Amino acid sequence: MKKATKFLIIIMLIGTISLLIYRISNGIYYRLPTDLSLFIVLLIPIVLNKYISLSNIDKLVIYIFIFIADFLGCVVNLFKYISWFDTFTHFLSGIFFFFVGLRMLYLFKAYNKNIYLNIIFALGIVFASACIWEIFEFFMDSVFNMNLQHYKDTGVLDTMEDIIACSLGGVLASIIYNKKFNDKLKKI
Repeated sequence: MKKATKFLIIIMLIGTISLLIYRISNGIYYRLPTDLSLFIVLLIPIVLNKYISLSNIDKLVIYIFIFIADFLGCVVNLFKYISWFDTFTHFLSGIFFFFVGLRMLYLFKAYNKNIYLNIIFALGIVFASACIWEIFEFFMDSVFNMNLQHYKDTGVLDTMEDIIACSLGGVLASIIYNKKFNDKLKKI
């Protein structure tokens, strides 16, 4: 687990530094804030671990998500070159944040034997994450003129696709979680 996490971090660092060197030497400066932000994003699990105890699997899952969403999506810029990659990433974020919600319940000892309360809480985290992300994109677009929401084209469509994809990912995760939970109950 630790080796896989270190491997992902090394790949992201080498890839980002290589792209930074390439872009600077070719005068592609508008991509620098996106590239440099990866270094800050890589610190998120380290900072989180100071406040809550993250297991090795928690860290690996977070870094896999960072690899897909930030490194491949933003730094490598697959969001631009693969039309479905943005929607796919938001779908994965729904699954990811559903399990973040469940993990929060465990960490704060609030996990409930009523599975539906757990699902409602976890879906609340999914919907909140989608909303917060879209507000972040709007802020970046407004302040730095980045066009993350494609508002120059039709930002409403992109925003709604992102929220819907994230929500569908969360709903799928809740269905899988509900099935697994019910399967365990049948074995008792």
